[in-house]
Amino acid sequence: MRLNSSQLEAFQAAAKTLNFTRASALLHITQSALSQRISKLEEDLGTTLFIRDRNSVRLTEAGHETLRFCRLNESAESELLGRLKDPAGGFSGVLRIGGFSSVNRSLVVPALSGLMSAHPALSIQLFTREIRELDALLKSSEADYILTSRKPYSAELESVFLGVEENVLVKSRKARVEGIYLDHDESDEVTRSYFRQNKLAFKPAGMRYLDDVYGLLDGVRAGYGMAVLPVHLISGMKDLELIEPSRRLRVPVHLQYFALPYYRSLHAPVVEALRSHFRSRLSQSPVG
Repeated sequence: MRLNSSQLEAFQAAAKTLNFTRASALLHITQSALSQRISKLEEDLGTTLFIRDRNSVRLTEAGHETLRFCRLNESAESELLGRLKDPAGGFSGVLRIGGFSSVNRSLVVPALSGLMSAHPALSIQLFTREIRELDALLKSSEADYILTSRKPYSAELESVFLGVEENVLVKSRKARVEGIYLDHDESDEVTRSYFRQNKLAFKPAGMRYLDDVYGLLDGVRAGYGMAVLPVHLISGMKDLELIEPSRRLRVPVHLQYFALPYYRSLHAPVVEALRSHFRSRLSQSPVG
């Protein structure tokens, strides 16, 4: 059996928008025609791809797997066309990576600078999210790779250990801030985890929220409060004072992606570039 391209196109549009009306408008077909194509695809595959109710549409596990197939198909096609049009042109297409704020700008960007410079036809989309949001980014196929501190949520994922972020509690040398701590948002557990990992009681006088690690860094330097920050980000900043630097919050960093029967030729260089750079900057002693 061969999969019908128009049915896959209809499925992918619906999976991207999670809205059949918008998907049919994207493809310039009626909503009825879109639904018929998706129903026929589900019939051919012998499974349900969408869960439909009155207020929402969402993908089933089979739907997520089919979407990954579509993404892989797109990547393979883009790579083939690039090679045929310009055999000496190097890598092309889009590289989509999700990570958290303390590694994206400081580690991912420099890690891939050689690849990006050597292959001008290669495009990159770098998504910065909270760690708790990264699994969904990978599952929805918005990203091909994620950098996370969590263990793989699925047995279908490959996970490459890149190192450990060493985080310390810091404050401004000029400002007096006792008991006031900075975090990303109210759901962030970094400060509590630091105290818990070091077996200390956490009794804050106040909390302030500055969205990402660079907001926290700016907030500490401006005297808003204290924050738990990665050593690799604050190295050489003489206006910051480390509070008991032997006490640390150790956060593992893993590169995760779906195990696939076929990988783009870009895959191995990307994994090696990230692994090499991260291992040169982060501790390689595993978290116990």
